[in-house]
Amino acid sequence: MNIILFNENEVNKPLPIRDSRAIHLLKVLKMKEGDSFDVGLVDGPRGKASIVKINRCNIQLQCVFQEEVPQLPQVTMLIGLPRPPSARRILRDITSQGVQELHFVVTDKGEESYLNSRLWSKDEYLRLVREGAEQAFCTRQPTVSIHDSLLSCLDQLEQQADRLVLDNYEASLSLGEYRPCQSYTILAVGAERGWSATERDLFRQHHFLFANMGERVLRTETACIAGLAIVLEKHRALSTRQ
Repeated sequence: MNIILFNENEVNKPLPIRDSRAIHLLKVLKMKEGDSFDVGLVDGPRGKASIVKINRCNIQLQCVFQEEVPQLPQVTMLIGLPRPPSARRILRDITSQGVQELHFVVTDKGEESYLNSRLWSKDEYLRLVREGAEQAFCTRQPTVSIHDSLLSCLDQLEQQADRLVLDNYEASLSLGEYRPCQSYTILAVGAERGWSATERDLFRQHHFLFANMGERVLRTETACIAGLAIVLEKHRALSTRQ
């Protein structure tokens, strides 16, 4: 991790020695009393923390926050609920890339039983999102939502946005040809078995444009990373022109 994040109620309180952040400081970074490192408040500023004292139970820190962090890119991702190992990689990597919202959706061709994973039932996903932000040296984290159907998700999305759905079968353009019309973009990526005919109809009814990234069929996590990278670059180019 390139920055260590704290919630506001944790600031300048002793960090338990068994906390994963303490373990990282002592075992990975080999920190000692008097050393300093980069810290951030979740969804707030960055700063520096100094190790005041290390004892058997905790680490005493002194934190100073001063650097404001830019807002996240105006991009939402809608993702067909994948297998838990894939979802874990997506949560970390997509958070590192930068996105405002992540919506995971149980799809017609997917497995609803994936929702029973401890990833979702035990809120493990929150730790993975934090790790993704820490990797990116960023304090801001996307909101994560789970939906039991595509329709329930579509009704909650930002209205004033470009809407794109990746689909190898009915794409009308290459994602590389996409030119943003709105300042906000929604990108939908299917689970491993893709979208059903009913789901494609729903996307059309909700004004999504079908796009692809070539003829090859990619894993969900690969498509998420590659698709988001293209969309983010389009947004950067747009902001430069403006």
